[in-house]
Amino acid sequence: MANQNTGGSTAAVNRAKQWQVALFPFNNAATNVYFAFYTYFTYYAIMYLTGSTGAALGTAVASGALVLAVSTFNSLFAPLMRIFDGITDPVCGGLMDRTKTRFGKFRPFMVGGNILLALSLLLMMVFFRGLPDSASFWRWVVYIVSYVVYVIGYTAQCACTKAGQTCLTNDPKQRSQFVIWNMIGMIGSIVLVNVMAGGVLTNEAICPKGTITYTVDGVETVLRGAAYGPQFYNIMVPFVIVLSAVYTIMAVAAIAEKDRPEFWGVSEKPATLRDYAGILRHNKEIRWLVTSAGLNKLASTVATSGTVAFLVYGCLMGDYNGLFIPFYVLCFVFMGIFFLWGSKTAGQKGQKRGVAQFTVFAFLFYIGVLALLIAYDHNNPATWLSIFSTEGGFHITINLYTILFIVFYGCGYGAFNCCDNLTIPMVADCTDYETYRSGNYVPGIMGTVFSLVDKLISSLQTLLLQIFIVFLVPGLNALPAEGTPYMDGMKLSAIICFCLLPMASWLVTTFCMTRYSLSGDKMREVQAVNAVRKAAVQQGMSMEEAMKTWQTIDQVPAEFVQEKADSAGKPETFLDRIYQKVFTKYEKIGSAAPSSNAVQIPKR
Repeated sequence: MANQNTGGSTAAVNRAKQWQVALFPFNNAATNVYFAFYTYFTYYAIMYLTGSTGAALGTAVASGALVLAVSTFNSLFAPLMRIFDGITDPVCGGLMDRTKTRFGKFRPFMVGGNILLALSLLLMMVFFRGLPDSASFWRWVVYIVSYVVYVIGYTAQCACTKAGQTCLTNDPKQRSQFVIWNMIGMIGSIVLVNVMAGGVLTNEAICPKGTITYTVDGVETVLRGAAYGPQFYNIMVPFVIVLSAVYTIMAVAAIAEKDRPEFWGVSEKPATLRDYAGILRHNKEIRWLVTSAGLNKLASTVATSGTVAFLVYGCLMGDYNGLFIPFYVLCFVFMGIFFLWGSKTAGQKGQKRGVAQFTVFAFLFYIGVLALLIAYDHNNPATWLSIFSTEGGFHITINLYTILFIVFYGCGYGAFNCCDNLTIPMVADCTDYETYRSGNYVPGIMGTVFSLVDKLISSLQTLLLQIFIVFLVPGLNALPAEGTPYMDGMKLSAIICFCLLPMASWLVTTFCMTRYSLSGDKMREVQAVNAVRKAAVQQGMSMEEAMKTWQTIDQVPAEFVQEKADSAGKPETFLDRIYQKVFTKYEKIGSAAPSSNAVQIPKR
């Protein structure tokens, strides 16, 4: 069997070079750069659609009702745009499955999608930002059109992250490494954008703040922050476009060698609309996966949003600038530990095991986070987070509350990000299972089905923030931003957004994983059956005949069967016993030994 780092293919396994495994996840980083930055669309929309773009350094007066109306529209607009996604996703997936160019199957969508994403930012935040206040109608038009362009570009490029893995590698160890390199990409995308936008650019010496003032029932409210000033977007727009383009180039280079017909699955004819309907109807594994992953994404985007960061570190704890970046750094230390652990677990025991195990861990650790937020008292400094103090000179000041919060939140954050990232290579597993089940190689439609459900659910982020923060806190007319003071009701909002929503999603994920059957052993059978069928078709056998000839691992010749994972034969651990008892009821694997009834490929 080929060495893992050779990048070679054998009858049993298709492996990539290590640098290819490392760089391809940056396609996800390329789209995450835009995803993270579009969080600031709410703030931009308030400034832009209320006719307050002149509030660079001074004060603009806008109706309080108008500010709330724009914020609410932005909350409802994203979910409504998912109706449009209901068309673009399957169309994009179908086009991808039929695409066979000299530039490959996936690379055209990666490059084209990234260009559209850049165009969406330029439309909204550069070319039409100078429209006068009197052209309010055209501002709304530009806002909607730019979002449509964003949706199309995001769909095209994002789907390739899931679909492209099917030709890059089918080695479970290499697929599980996605979480490690994706974490590095996440640091360079979501984290970097949030640190820049929510940390570095909050320094007024670097980025002068904008201000919007409005009056409701005689009470004046001032919204002041970097995101309300044009200089913020003058810096962030080129930063986002260039960073995403660099990541796209890295990912294109990584998949170039594998984006060729010999590494694509074997389908004698393109899948039809009826086939796509059959995928959704008969491939229950992708249904369980997208349900759990979509809810996880929704909960994590709410809990880790800039709005909730302002709520927890700013409004509750009163020191956003002193807490945000240190906690971000600490969380990624924990993520590194859990991602290494999760990658090893998934590589040895299957992606399902990794997701199931670390979802349970996340839930248990967040019980501690929930208890700490319940114990929070705005009038008791002992229940505030504290890391640095400048009173009497700069020094570190950490109380017991902070230590417990770091441990519980850090471990929970690391665990849930691990299981969230492991779901991406699981789409490739579901794609390989679909080839095993029906004979169709449809990575595009599988990737876009996942993306569609993921976006449909996660698009509710802004609406949930609006409901559980703005509507739940009396007197709050907009999402919290830098400088928003503590108000009664914010503690409950923080508990719901920061803890209860993620914990509810993890309960759903745990249930879904008890039904999801693609364990490590099952995927070993899937890959073996697919490999021998592909070899037979290449030698002249029809796909229909190949599917009838090889159905289980005991019928597959030994040279097409991947080696057993490294953990085989090791003593069963406590976690193994828990997993076997809770999560294996619906797993169906042939009882006969591999190759015990081997059927050789007939010579033709």
